[in-house]
Amino acid sequence: MKKPVFIRSPLKWAGGKYNALPELFKHLPREGECLIEPFVGSGTIFLNTNYRRYVLCDSNPALINFFHTLTWHTGEVIWWAGALFSVGDDKEDYYSRRKFYNTIKDYPRLVSDRVYWAALFLYLNRHSFNGLFRTNSKGEFNVPFGKREKAPYFPEKEMRRFALKARQTKTKFICCDFRLALNPYLVPELDNAVIYCDPPYIPESKTADFTQYNGERFTRRDHEHLVKYLTNNKLHFAKVVISNSDTPLTREIYAPFNLHKLKVRRSISANAKGRKNTPEVIGVLDGRERYVSAPRRAGKTFSAAMEAAS
Repeated sequence: MKKPVFIRSPLKWAGGKYNALPELFKHLPREGECLIEPFVGSGTIFLNTNYRRYVLCDSNPALINFFHTLTWHTGEVIWWAGALFSVGDDKEDYYSRRKFYNTIKDYPRLVSDRVYWAALFLYLNRHSFNGLFRTNSKGEFNVPFGKREKAPYFPEKEMRRFALKARQTKTKFICCDFRLALNPYLVPELDNAVIYCDPPYIPESKTADFTQYNGERFTRRDHEHLVKYLTNNKLHFAKVVISNSDTPLTREIYAPFNLHKLKVRRSISANAKGRKNTPEVIGVLDGRERYVSAPRRAGKTFSAAMEAAS
């Protein structure tokens, strides 16, 4: 039996869902009225589903700018990205462009500025070490140059496919924290939507630090807040699906979900021979199962957290 062929994102992305799709689609509906992703990442779920509408959110402004600008200025982004890819496949050019990227990202942008920012984002994504996207506490992209035997692949076909689907479905892109992505005042499409969440993964060991997300730590408290938002019985979701690492802490925090184990081969390791299948979980709540209590923790109440986010 042949393995199913899925559509690839134009971006390389740590934690991308491509290898997990066969297992994920056992629990996540591939079609429906509306799919909302508070952590869109590479956009792989979007590309491999068939909903009438999409709301794709992320707190990474460079990522959202890339997707939005690619959608509505496809030819310009591809032209500039192609120019960057055609020359500059060496360490000196990479660091020069990385430095320039970190100077332009804070400027007010005309359309032409956003187009070049998107093209430069793709160049760095494809030329950096293993396609990582990482920023420091100042928000500066700081991933080193990635050594390779041949020039990086230029994903023109994948870019055009993404843009066409986003235009056809009138996809909404929002740069925001998950608390706002799950706020019905900002995202009225939440009612009866399918929600897929792929937050930064909980560390596999107690000594490891929590994952940096867009220059900030995504903490245990953030995960607990996410569960509270997703189990809020005032919001009528059709179904909620989450992905994360399979750890005791994950199982504690995401206890309200029906958790399903799987193993995924990760390709972000520098040493291909050292890449292993890593244990993960897929958590599921459908509409009739959502009325449960999330794990409690001292601090702000959920209603206070909702008021702060609104």
